[in-house]
Parts: sequence; structure tokens; C-alpha cells
Amino acid sequence: MKAALGMVLALIAPASGLAAQAADSIARLTLVRCAPRIDVPCLQARVRLDSRGLALLSQLDSAGEASAWTGDLAGRMLIGPAVTTPHDVTPPLRLLVLLDRSGSMIGDGIAYTRITLRSFIQGLDSGSVRVAIAGFESHDVNRLITETQFVSPAQAVEQLARLPTPDPRANTALYSALIEGAERVAAETRAAPGTQGAILLVTDGRNDVGHPRDDVGLLAGADGLRAAAAALNGGGRRIWIMGVGKGIAADTLRMLVGTNGSVTLASLDPNVMAMRLAAVSKELRGSRELIFAMPAGTEATLARTAWRGIAAAWVGNRQVTARALSWRPPLFAMPAYRGVAAASALTATLREALGAGGGGANVRWVMALFLALSGGAAWLLIPRLVWLRTADATAPLADVADAAPPKQPEKASVEVLPDGSGLRRDVEEAAPRQPADVTQQAARRAGAPKTR
Repeated sequence: MKAALGMVLALIAPASGLAAQAADSIARLTLVRCAPRIDVPCLQARVRLDSRGLALLSQLDSAGEASAWTGDLAGRMLIGPAVTTPHDVTPPLRLLVLLDRSGSMIGDGIAYTRITLRSFIQGLDSGSVRVAIAGFESHDVNRLITETQFVSPAQAVEQLARLPTPDPRANTALYSALIEGAERVAAETRAAPGTQGAILLVTDGRNDVGHPRDDVGLLAGADGLRAAAAALNGGGRRIWIMGVGKGIAADTLRMLVGTNGSVTLASLDPNVMAMRLAAVSKELRGSRELIFAMPAGTEATLARTAWRGIAAAWVGNRQVTARALSWRPPLFAMPAYRGVAAASALTATLREALGAGGGGANVRWVMALFLALSGGAAWLLIPRLVWLRTADATAPLADVADAAPPKQPEKASVEVLPDGSGLRRDVEEAAPRQPADVTQQAARRAGAPKTR
């Protein structure tokens, strides 16, 4: 069933009662760059959600969750947001995984469960989560659960691999295993103050005890169901039950988890089981990162104005959760960007808005680059064009200079007249100089007059 989820960020007055809320419930807004090399500011906030809000949000895919949020701050409609699920778990988590090892899990049941649980556990944060793996059946229930150790996710994967295969004679001590598990988680959280406890149960059947091989005193019937439900709902811990295969007693499982948990049913298919566990993984992480893009013209106001808001989650007409938002300006000037929003987290709408919002800056950069390139081209090309024009004007001279000297006219032979007067009668003028002739190479030449 799909739920229509509406999230509204509304501006409220400072005196509207936000001061009465716990300090840790206020989401502090910080400034980040929306994307690398884009001069558009974004506001980022981590909003912690309660169990009911987490259960509803975890059923949505990333696109559905992102489209369910809107934002308004000081009368300005915010763009987006992008919604991501932080990897770390706050407060630190102690998770007990109870795996049904009854005879009905032989074959594909245990094989597919190992595959999907291994992937689920490997995706948990090693810094804030400790996991214990306990297989259970109808024999030796108490020892198998109480002796398990809470270790890092990587070590828990090894625990999972070492679990023995199911015994064909084993039955399902579901109620007793849940009570033992609740006590084991309670002991672990008491030993590590500040941590939270949770149980993940994977089973393919229903409570089935009272057979010759089973432990004595295992819980059964309506009394056993009430005792198990009371144990699970009395310690404030989270409980998830995933029923796999066919013949699951869904109503009984829902009575067990009560208000502190959820039940999900999956066919015996690794892909379907992985999807169900992915929702559990999101629900384990108790907060969401919201990234809103700021509308144009807000930068200066952010530098000097304190704003308040509230994040509210709605399902239909019911409010799921509400958290206060707070923006505090820096002491002076505009705050520096503290980070860059992950590109993979930006929705299509937000990416389009960022492209439009950064268009002015991009246009300015393009124009500046165009002017710089134009100036450089003018600086380099105009002198060259002038030089080429000058070279074209003097090209014929260069050709003549490089050519072979013109052939000089042959000198006339000197003829001396027999009258003895000494006058030369063979002097001739040189040929007229042509326009292409160079004086140094083709100077006028005339015969020297004879002297007496």
C-alpha cells in the first residue's frame, strides 16, 4: 500500500513555542555549495525522525521521498529538496539478528536468507553498529542466543557463515526465541550506556513446539503470544520481523511487534528479500539529510537575518513528525561554503533549478571569457594583418631583389678616328630604366668620354 506523504517546512514566529522543544530536536541549517563550480547556495539540515515517521519514509523509494518534501523559509519558496539517508546510526545500535533454523528452512530458504542477510549486514556502519547473529530452533534455545557476541558488521558476516545448516528434525520456538533475544539485547544496552537496541527476526513459519526433541517449557498458545509481545514492547527497542516463503502467520507476527516494530512479508526470492531488508536498513538510520537550493537574491539576507522554521511530516491529514529548523547568520559577512552537495543526491527538479539559478553567473563567465579571447585575438592578429599588407606592397621589390641581376647591354667597341682629333664617335645612352628596376642593380651606365 502506498501512502501519500506530505512534508512542509513552515516559517513560524520566534515566540511560537520552539524554545519548549528539546535542543537536540532542532535541525541547524548550514550553508553548502549546491554543486561543484556552481555559485548557488544550498541549505542543508539533518532532521531526526521518530519511529513512526521512519517506518513511513522507509517504505518510499528515493524519488518518492524527495518529491514528498517542500520548503518555505521567510516567505521564500525553497527549491528541492534532495533527500539522503546518512550512513551512520545515531545513537549507536546493538542489533540482534535471529535466524530461523527449523527444518522447513532447508534448501533455498537458508541459502537465500544467508545471501540477503550478508548483503544487509555489510551495508551497516561499522563505526556505530554492533551485530550479533543467533540461529534458533526448538532445541537449546537459551544457549544459542545468550552465547552470541555483538561484533562489527564484518565479523558478524563471519558468524553468519559459521551457522550450521538446519536440522530436519528441528521445529520453531518463535515465542521463546523472541523473549530470550529481548533479554540479550537489554543486557547489551545496559553494558553500553547511550546505545539503542533492536531485533531483526527472519522466519518462514509459525510457533511450533511440544514435540519429543524440543526443549521443556517452551512458550506456546495464546499465553505464549501475549508473553512474547509484552517482552518486545516493554523495553523500548525496535523489532523487525521478515516472514519469507508461504504459510506465514502474518496476524500473529503483527501482534508480536505491536507499536515498536513492523512486519514485512517476502516471497522466497533473493531480490524481493533484499528490497525488504533495504527498507529496514533505512529505518535503522534515524535521520535524513535535506538539501534545499536557495532562490536568487537570498545570499545577502542569509548573512544578517536569523530565521526559524519547522519540518513537519504528514500522511494524508495526519501529522507524522515535526522538527524545528534554525538558521543563524555568521558574525560578519557571508559564511563560506562548508561543503558541496552530493550530485547523486540532487533530484531532477533541483538540478534543473540549479542550472537556471546559476545561469547568470555562467553567462557572465562566458562573456568574460569571450571578451578575453577576443582581446587576445585582436592583440595577435591585427599587427599580423598590418604586416601582411606592408609585405604585399613591397612584394615586387623583394622578387626583383631575389632575382638574378638584369643583363647589362654590351658595351660598344671604342673606335678611334684616323683624323687624330681624339673625339669619340661611339657613345650611346643607356636604355631607359623600367619601373621594376632597382637603381643599385640596374643603374644608368654611359661610356666615359675620351680624353685628349
